[in-house]
Parts: sequence; C-alpha cells; structure tokens
Amino acid sequence: MTAPEVSTLGTRRITYRSAADITPSRPEWLWDGWLAQGALHLLIGRQGGGKSTWAAWMTATASSAAQFPGDAVHRDPVPCALLSLEEPADRLVARLHGASADLDNVIVMGDVQDIDEDGEPFRRPWSLPGDCGILETLITEQAIGLLTVDGLGYSIKGDSHNYAIVGAALSSLAAVAERTGCAIVGLVHPPKGGSDPVTSAIGSTAWTAIPRVCWVLGADPEDESGATRVVRVSKTNYREPEHGFAFTIIGDEQFDCGVVAGMTRSEVTAEDLVAATSTGAEKTERSEARDMVRSILAGGPMLTAELLKLTRQAGVSDRTVERARRDLQVMSSERRDPTTGRVIGWEAALPTQSASPVRHSWPFGGVGGVGGVGVNRENKCELETQAAQSAQSAKSGEAVAGWDAPPPDDSTFMGGEQ
Repeated sequence: MTAPEVSTLGTRRITYRSAADITPSRPEWLWDGWLAQGALHLLIGRQGGGKSTWAAWMTATASSAAQFPGDAVHRDPVPCALLSLEEPADRLVARLHGASADLDNVIVMGDVQDIDEDGEPFRRPWSLPGDCGILETLITEQAIGLLTVDGLGYSIKGDSHNYAIVGAALSSLAAVAERTGCAIVGLVHPPKGGSDPVTSAIGSTAWTAIPRVCWVLGADPEDESGATRVVRVSKTNYREPEHGFAFTIIGDEQFDCGVVAGMTRSEVTAEDLVAATSTGAEKTERSEARDMVRSILAGGPMLTAELLKLTRQAGVSDRTVERARRDLQVMSSERRDPTTGRVIGWEAALPTQSASPVRHSWPFGGVGGVGGVGVNRENKCELETQAAQSAQSAKSGEAVAGWDAPPPDDSTFMGGEQ
C-alpha cells in the first residue's frame, strides 16, 4: 500500500491517500440491516416506552442460539455486555432471564474503580469520553461482540446539548467500536416535542450524526390500546431495512418484568413514531385531534382551510388531523360559487351532518380543545337555518370520506372571506 502523502504548512501537516489505494468494505452484520459489527448505534425512545426491554431481548438473542427475525444466515452466539446507568444489576438480569438469554455469555458492567487526588481508591460511574480506553480494554479481553449502554446521555461529561462535547464523546465511543469490531448500542431519550426522526435524540444533532445506525422505538400510533410497540431504523449509513418490527410487552411473573413478545412486521414510519406519544396511559395526540375536530365541526360544516387554520394554531400537524378525520369519517364536499358554479374550496362535515355551501364563522369561544373553539348562539342558529335551506344545493359536490384534494387556490380561503 502506498504511504500517505502529506500537505505541509509550517509544522502542521494533513495526511492523505489516493482513493485508489483504499480498499472499500461491506458491513458485517450481527443482525442484517440493524446491528453492524464495529459500529455505534443509537436507540431513541421515550421513558417507559420499552427501550430497556427491547435491549434485553436483543442481548438475549445475540448471546444465545436464537436468530434475529428476517435473518436468512445462521449466526453463532456472541459474548455480550450490558452497562446501565439507570437500573441496578439485579433488574437487568431479571430482564435477561425473562428473554431467555444465555447468562453465561453475558457480563454486567458496573462502576469504575479509580484513584483520587490523594491516592485513595474510590468508585464512580463510567463516563465519556475519558473512560473509552478502559472500555476498549474490557471489550478486547472479554471478546465482546455486542455492548448495550442504557442511559448513554448520563455518561456525557459536560453539556449534553453542546455539539462539540457530544460529538467528541460519541466519536471516541464510535472509534472503540471500530477498533474492536464490537457493535455498541446506546439508549437515549428524545427531546420533548421532537418531530424529526433523524435528530430526535436529547437535543444536539451530534447525537444522531455520529452513530452509523439510529432506531426509534415507541407506541404504535395505529393501536388505540397503546399496547403495541414499534421499532424502526430512522437513520443509517447503509441500506435502510424495508420495514420495522411491531411487538408487545408481556409480564414475566417469576421476575416481575416485561418481556418482548409477538414480533411481527410493521409498516409504521419513523416519523409517525416520533410524533406519537409513548404509552397507553397518555392520551395520544391522535385522540386529542379527534376530540378537537369533532368539537370544531359540532356546530356544522366548515371550510377545510378554516379547520386546518384552527388545528395549526393549536399545534396539531396536518398529518395528525388527517388521521383524526379518517377516524371520525369526516365527509368532504366541493364548495361552489353560487353565481358561477366554480369550485372555490372544500368543506368538511361530520358524517351525521349535511355539507353546506354557505361560509360559516368560527370564533374562539366556549367549546372544545383548541383554547375554546366553538360557535356562538347566533351563528349556530343561522348555520342550522342555512343548512336546512341549502341541503339540496349542497349535493352538487360529491361527498367522500377522508382527506380531500387541495382546492384550486388554497391561499384565497385560509379563514378570510370568500
């Protein structure tokens, strides 16, 4: 191989090589498309969403003769390690028991033994980037193939929102993975209100820029019970898997912990997972959107553009409103100019209502979930009269369930007079 050339400026030098002298490589997988050997991975999910349970299942699968779903090639078990900055060792082992791990093939890492300024020994939590050296030694000595760090955010020494600090810490950890060939997985929480699956980790984009593969895990937005979880690759330096995986968490009575069960294919997107809330105990954004749309339309049909204007003001995404409309079977029909017959917009109505071509006023007042969106008594009476008088003319537009096509000129009726 040709020795690296150098570009000289004073005493500082940048090394470089011709691309022709560098051998391209293919990734080696512990789990095809999901777990790459020698790479740093990030699992992002809200607290209580099932990250630790999923990590225990993943460790159990890699440590035993079990195979990961979708893998056509049989892979031998690999030694695994767990480090949790959130849970005690006995609870980690309880999860491993429930997931049927080969416990003889798993080690549980603990505190770091260190020496203070006075030369006295003490124990402290493992941290980044300073402890990467001793981590690399352990991985090499124990031939670890998969390491999971639960609560990776707590290990960062310094501001976990600072790009330079986070980037330096994760780069050091990624270098350990690359030098040892170990697949390292860090578990982190997303920021509140995050909506981008690529940057949805804690607060700095460095969290998702450094890892080779990022996953998001959360409640299935299509399951109203909140029991189903979905995990999906949200960012990868390799080819993206065609789908995610849905699963439920059942209870292990012996150790009183959760266990992954019922693994199936899922088409839920990473964007949907990030937007959805995490547990069934919380009222989902979609459910709140249904209540909002139902309340807004309770007084009668209204222009879709006006409906969207109100929901956007309340901070609800158009995609969530679309799902809420489908759930409520909201009907959409054309609104036509009474003089020219030209289509001037779309009108939304609950399935029990008749669409009306008459424009309605929807002041903020006393009903519903967007800071009191509703109709006043005078408007409501007027709407009922107008709807009854124009029921026949309203049939000029074909009613359809679900979302409607954009109107001819959406900018002309975003809540203003037509």
